[in-house]
Amino acid sequence: MAKTKTGGTGYIVKKEKIKQTGGWVAYAVAAAVILLIEIFLWNHSFWLSLGYEPFTAEEIFTQTGERLSLEEDFYLESGAFLEIKDIDEEIHNIYLNIETDKEERLDILKIRFQMADEGRKAYYSTSSRVISSRLQKLDYISLYPYGDLKALRIEFPGEEYTTICVTDLVLNAHVPLFFSVWRIVLMYLVFLIGRALFFRPYQSLRQPGERRQRCIAAGLCALTLVFVLALTLVGNDDSGRGTMDKYTDLTHALAQGMVSLDIEVDERLLAAENPYDGTELSELGISGYRWDYAYFEGKLYVYFGVVPVVLTYLPYYLLTGQDLPHVASYLFFLLPLIVGAFLLMDALVKKFCKRLPEKLYYLFLVTFTLGIGTLIFAKRVCIYNLAIMSAVCFTVWGLYLWISSVKENGQCVVWKVLLGSICMALVAGCRPQLLVGSFLALPIFGEKLKQIFADFKKKKGGGHVLFLAAICVPYLVTALLLMWYNVARFGSPFDFGAAYNLTTNDMRFRGIHMARMIAGLWSFLFKLPVLDVEFPYLGTTWINTAYQGITIQESGIGGIFATNLILWPCFLLYRFRAKLREKKALLFALVSLAGGIVIACADVQMAGVLTRYMADFSIFFYLASFVVIFSFLDGRSVKQSEGTDGCADTFWYRGLAVLSCVTIVYCLLTILSLYVVGDYQTFQPVWYYHLKEIFGVLDV
Repeated sequence: MAKTKTGGTGYIVKKEKIKQTGGWVAYAVAAAVILLIEIFLWNHSFWLSLGYEPFTAEEIFTQTGERLSLEEDFYLESGAFLEIKDIDEEIHNIYLNIETDKEERLDILKIRFQMADEGRKAYYSTSSRVISSRLQKLDYISLYPYGDLKALRIEFPGEEYTTICVTDLVLNAHVPLFFSVWRIVLMYLVFLIGRALFFRPYQSLRQPGERRQRCIAAGLCALTLVFVLALTLVGNDDSGRGTMDKYTDLTHALAQGMVSLDIEVDERLLAAENPYDGTELSELGISGYRWDYAYFEGKLYVYFGVVPVVLTYLPYYLLTGQDLPHVASYLFFLLPLIVGAFLLMDALVKKFCKRLPEKLYYLFLVTFTLGIGTLIFAKRVCIYNLAIMSAVCFTVWGLYLWISSVKENGQCVVWKVLLGSICMALVAGCRPQLLVGSFLALPIFGEKLKQIFADFKKKKGGGHVLFLAAICVPYLVTALLLMWYNVARFGSPFDFGAAYNLTTNDMRFRGIHMARMIAGLWSFLFKLPVLDVEFPYLGTTWINTAYQGITIQESGIGGIFATNLILWPCFLLYRFRAKLREKKALLFALVSLAGGIVIACADVQMAGVLTRYMADFSIFFYLASFVVIFSFLDGRSVKQSEGTDGCADTFWYRGLAVLSCVTIVYCLLTILSLYVVGDYQTFQPVWYYHLKEIFGVLDV
């Protein structure tokens, strides 16, 4: 390219203008391509149906042989179906507009087609679908018979006792153009993120205290808060929230100065030879009685952590005389958990990574926050999640306060140490397993503890009393209160009551068997997820084991290392041990990794393999992985300062971006996966299938 008359400077200006123009062209081309994808790919059925010749089915018959007119009410009894006979046409699709007597948010009708065609005169079934008068796109369903369709039967599995009204039934219908602005916005957002992460240089580094970067991080935190809040409020899992009535019962008991519940125990339970044997309770006619309450010596208790009650339910009840709405207590821990996760990741970056690309900083903030179980908690409001979530929340804030309390000169801010210790100690009253996080005090305050030990040897330790008190007193006070609480309930300071749970099996005899360890850990850590090409794209997994005993399990979503790819650097801990030791991060990574493994093993043995238990230990694997990542990145920055080509660094940056993006996508897919009882499909089906309308490529 020839230079301009202004010489070298003019050439640079002209080149810069061309570069800027090229950037705008890329954005415009991307917008055009996305628009074409929206019109021709997402709406392929519109174009395919243009040549169809629609006709309305006039004669519709019920299972009794009676003719059903359009807009006539039809009550669905067991085995009810509608039938269209003597079609004898090449049929490509069907349009069904059926109204029901269901309430608005539940207005989904499950159907299944039986077809008879040229290839088979007897009826054969297809997979079930759903339709809704509130979701127009779902009402257009493509059919693929062998040759001409002879007859069609419409069944309604699981829809007994529903009244329907067929307002329209068209074969070979013209499918409208369903143009989605939300889908276009999402695709363009994916383009912008992909361009920034994989096609732009990593020149800007994170600068501690820079106002612009702090504002962007705060904005990401706010968006995450809004997103998770919306997911939590959209869910209407009555069965899940009903489990939290245990905390309401405990609130009433504590308000009366009691530790046992003010509930009269069924006489049949009192007379049972083994009240923890589900089979015997079924024989006595009280199967499922007071599910997941603790029963001990004729009284009922709540064995779930008492701290959420003391901090939320009890104060509200004492002040107002009313029961606190369950979702309020839930959000009391969930929203601070998100804020704390952002702050903790920021503190880790400050402590362990001096040169982190700005884009990776933002990406890691979101990855860490979503990966430690936030979306598992948001999906279902229930007491089981609340117990774990409150413990994770306190762990996140405790670690943040501890790490941020240590100054560069090694001195500690005592009030932060105290608050951090209070948070970490309260974990015991929420989910005792997560107390292993308290061992991270050793690497966090390692230098300070060495100094204290040296001063005490010289009999000069008096100046450290406040620091030691800030560390120890919260644990001592919390331990004494919880031990008193346990003695008052079960006669032992170390008995939290989980073994007396009224559930499917007698937990007192569960024991520890190494034979179930391998299958359990494989499922928790390494089991591959089930991916599908149709919405909701992420299926469920189950344990296949030859273990000859009871394996408590629920459907899963894949092992944490097989799905959260950003955790793969955990396997490189030994490889980077020298750099970790140099940065004084080796012990932190080892304790985190060991903590995650210990909790996973304990959960397999004590409780079973349930997806929500992954939130018990995921945070510790994330801590270990990011410490390894930060050590690696700092090592690369040192080499770059010594003259290494920056292209190699860009390769690794983009590699980490890939791992983070895959992890985030997986976490988002878990929202709609049907792995938990009480999912959005069950309690908010119109909302759930509206998302299917938007994101289901192969559904029409």
